[in-house]
Amino acid sequence: MEQTRGTKTAQRTPKLSLGGQSGCYVYCIAPSSEEVILGPLGIESSPVRTVAYRNLCAVVHFCPARPYETRNQEVGATWVQAHHRIVEAAWQRWGVILPMTFNTVIAPGEQGAAQTVRGWLEQEAHVLHAKLQTLTGKAEYGVQVFWDTAVIAKKVALESETLRQLEVAARSPSPGLAYMYRQQVERLLRQEMAAKASEEFQAIYSRFSRCTDGVQVGKTAGAEEGRPMIANLSCLVVAERYQEFEALAAELSQGEGFFVRLVGALPPYSFC
Repeated sequence: MEQTRGTKTAQRTPKLSLGGQSGCYVYCIAPSSEEVILGPLGIESSPVRTVAYRNLCAVVHFCPARPYETRNQEVGATWVQAHHRIVEAAWQRWGVILPMTFNTVIAPGEQGAAQTVRGWLEQEAHVLHAKLQTLTGKAEYGVQVFWDTAVIAKKVALESETLRQLEVAARSPSPGLAYMYRQQVERLLRQEMAAKASEEFQAIYSRFSRCTDGVQVGKTAGAEEGRPMIANLSCLVVAERYQEFEALAAELSQGEGFFVRLVGALPPYSFC
């Protein structure tokens, strides 16, 4: 089982004035009344700070009131990485946050974007505090499960009486009959593999659901060294149950033909 982790730190700085730029890019919401600057760590090295209302704050930078757009994939990737870097720094600083999606830009109202953000924090304070309470003491982990198709196909073939019979028939001395039966074997094997993948996914989802506070299902795109992905889960895990969660991932990775990648701990991107 492979596991990746990553954390970033933030720096406390003196309170500064809000400035007069037209828009406000929001990275996340935190349960704090601090007015601080985290430094020029944001998208395109923008200075990141907080806009606070009572015991809530938004982590932001000031910018034109329009989304970030580019046709350059490398530039876009750099922006997304900067967004995640700030979210993780805020998470490490305050312990619990509500991450915002990339390109959340607040347009200015009559009193400016910063005041618009304060007004939103005031209006949604009850909901935001409830969400923060739900996420306190928890982290998101990604569970990506891959399987070795050659190994699994052998198991499926052994378990299927119909496949075994077709395999015997495919050894016919008649080239025409052998070819026909071989086509049937391949078609049935694909069907059996698809059914097996669905069965395994349901079992994996069920097992992780029992030791987590939430599971979100992602797309099963890509492969690992030629092994297709059969499950891509985002799991919300309370700290006290992490060892149980990790043990389950380790147990799954020991299954013949299975490979598990565990990613985290991460801010709760999928559970806000």
